[in-house]
Amino acid sequence: MKKNIYFSFQIIYFIVVITAAIIILYLSLNNDILRNKTSFFLFLFLASLAEILPINLPKDAEVTVGFAVFMGAILVLGTKASVWLAFIAAVIPEIKTKRFIRIPYNSFVNISIYIIMVGVSGYLFEITGGTPGKINILNDIIPMLVLVFSYLIMNISLIALALSILQKENLFHIFTSNFKWALPNYLALAPLGILLAIIYINVGSGGILLFLVPLLIARHSFQLYMNMRKIYLETIQALATAIEAKDPYTRGHSERVAMYSSIIAEEMNLPEDFLNTLNFAALLHDIGKIGIPDEILNKPGKLSEEEFDRIRIHPILGANIVEKIDFLAQASSYIRFHHERQNGRGYPEGLKGENIPLGAAILAVADAFDAMTSDRPYRRAWNLDDTLHEIESNSGIQFRPEVVEALKNAVKKGRIRIDAG
Repeated sequence: MKKNIYFSFQIIYFIVVITAAIIILYLSLNNDILRNKTSFFLFLFLASLAEILPINLPKDAEVTVGFAVFMGAILVLGTKASVWLAFIAAVIPEIKTKRFIRIPYNSFVNISIYIIMVGVSGYLFEITGGTPGKINILNDIIPMLVLVFSYLIMNISLIALALSILQKENLFHIFTSNFKWALPNYLALAPLGILLAIIYINVGSGGILLFLVPLLIARHSFQLYMNMRKIYLETIQALATAIEAKDPYTRGHSERVAMYSSIIAEEMNLPEDFLNTLNFAALLHDIGKIGIPDEILNKPGKLSEEEFDRIRIHPILGANIVEKIDFLAQASSYIRFHHERQNGRGYPEGLKGENIPLGAAILAVADAFDAMTSDRPYRRAWNLDDTLHEIESNSGIQFRPEVVEALKNAVKKGRIRIDAG
């Protein structure tokens, strides 16, 4: 049933964006499109260069620095010429990668999105008083802002919606995974587009080629920024892998806890910064177990009181490790307190109720849920109904009630499932 719904959404989305793109192309037909062939093809060269050098984002998405070129083209050539320029520039990488043969749906949607972004933002620029070929930054500040933000809104919303439908993933999560990190760099491209237009108007067609160097520098800076993000995430993944190497029975545990935690937080409508920090904390919540001897971690029988005391220090060890890493420091309190209980009988500090950080309270529920629904050396995995009953019976005792409710809602909606019987 759910697959049919997503397939229907795909069809509707496909029809809407293709139809919108065709209408915009039709409205952009004009005998004056190639009035200045030299300028058109120079802009096309820059746009094509930007599009065949994409920067990879998570979730199989890509971005380019083509925004600066398309913005410059709208300011100089006008919307109609820029729409056709965007159409051709978008087709070139599809042909180069043969993506239109392998996944034609994606190719048609991608090309249509370019046409819509440039067409809508360009026409809004002209409607709000912007005049192509005549740039006065002070007088045209409002049309330029309309151009920039309408382009970015169309870009992010159309691509995020497409990814959400294709990957059957939460739209908000798609945005935070892909575009939150990229947005500042996108905004930084706007002045570059204005600079391109000013260079053309004052220097002429040859001046466009001078723009090649700053365009490539912008692309390189964007790539470095995304590489830094990738290194951050790979560092976390490597640390999570090191944890699981200590205990083969918990393989995949950190990733599942991260997934459950994110879904619970989304059900609670928590902000994106909180979700990012929570995700880092979830992946590393057991990193302190690196300091616990293997014979204790992997002991099949009941732990002695002394052994359990050793286990109890792992949240402190983990928090101490994480707080020394700048971009993970905020996650340290969630890691330190994820074994605290609502009634104050948890560890390491016996915090109670609202004194337990919300992130730690979410981790506690997600951690317990995965532990119960996974096989362990001393027992088989619990089924979903028994697990929910056990967690609900401890609501207000071990777990925070609103977090338990969020978990139940996620399960009811089918967002959280398990393989266990």
